[in-house]
Amino acid sequence: MSKIIGAVEIGTSVAKVLIGEVSEDKSLNIVGKSLRKNEGMRKGEIVDFRKTASSVHSALEEAEKMSGTTVDSIYLAQTGSHLKGSLLQGSANVASPDGRVSLDDLKSAAAEAKRKQSAPGRSYVHHVRMPIRLDGRPVEDPVGMIGRNVEVSYWSIEGDESAIRMNLDLAHQYSLDVEDLILSSIASATLVAGPDLRRAGVLVIDIGAGVTDIVLYQSGNIVFTTVIPVGGDHLTGDLSMGLRVLEPYAEELKLEYGKAQPDSSDSDHELWIIGNKTIGDRKIPRKAIADIIHVRTVELFEIISKELGPLLQAGELGAGVLLTGGTSRLPGIEQLASKVLGVPVSKATFPAGLGNELAQAENSTVLGLLHYGLEDHRLPGEHNSKESSGIFKKIGGFLGI
Repeated sequence: MSKIIGAVEIGTSVAKVLIGEVSEDKSLNIVGKSLRKNEGMRKGEIVDFRKTASSVHSALEEAEKMSGTTVDSIYLAQTGSHLKGSLLQGSANVASPDGRVSLDDLKSAAAEAKRKQSAPGRSYVHHVRMPIRLDGRPVEDPVGMIGRNVEVSYWSIEGDESAIRMNLDLAHQYSLDVEDLILSSIASATLVAGPDLRRAGVLVIDIGAGVTDIVLYQSGNIVFTTVIPVGGDHLTGDLSMGLRVLEPYAEELKLEYGKAQPDSSDSDHELWIIGNKTIGDRKIPRKAIADIIHVRTVELFEIISKELGPLLQAGELGAGVLLTGGTSRLPGIEQLASKVLGVPVSKATFPAGLGNELAQAENSTVLGLLHYGLEDHRLPGEHNSKESSGIFKKIGGFLGI
């Protein structure tokens, strides 16, 4: 029997919804999709709840109408500079007299890892399990093996409670459960960086409209995540101020003429700022557009380099750096990023079979949410439990929902 799952990304510029039908063989078919302009967000965080709710709910209604069905629960992307990641670790001695590891031993170690309390006003929202260790050795499934001690660790994301609650309220008002809150960078990486790339070591940089989401994998495991409050809207804002035009027109100029770094041909071409040669129209060199974008883009990658510090080593990045997100479509951005970061950089590619309309860089997060939902994130041997599923059950009571 097939299952219907939903994915919602509340972006700074648009709210996106995908509805997928999962068949018994775990294949995924996109049956509904929609996006709505969102004017209630700034730098990945809600500043106008009613505007954001209107965008999200309209997108949900349209996607459901297209799919001919309704969704009961969704996977919801999380971004914003308030989100921080850290490694939580727990261990448990094997309780059985014969030294055989049981599921209860794993649950005890997992509970200890998650027992750490976040600071007042903050809450953990996403735990990504790392490899299990038995007596210090990484193992896939230690249940039934002989040993003395098991360790379970998680890359855990915590964030501001009020920001988390507003995101959950958006779903709650539409009578939806949230299966899980998933960091946008991890969702994107699930889609564009498969297990082989993660094992080789890869840095995924998702440059959206308001923020840039980053996740670094080494030996298949997350070792760093962050959200930088700089994105494509900042390029548009710089063009607006530098060229003295309104932001909607600056956005058009960015999309049509923008590039990450100028080249010699740009100096030889001029364009009329308005384009109809009326009063107030004026000519500028195309190089002016590239120069303005170049400065802000260099700044973004310099911030990323500083954030990563010693973690940014070519020897640990066998798969290099992958750029995704709408702003990654900027011509020449991968060459500029490689120059600033000092490591190989390429634009991410999508799995085959998605179709040209969906397989666009700006859709990596919302598509990644569905693919993340297909994966099994339970402990080895752990069965699904409806009583414990859903983010409302996990943290809802703590947040007063």
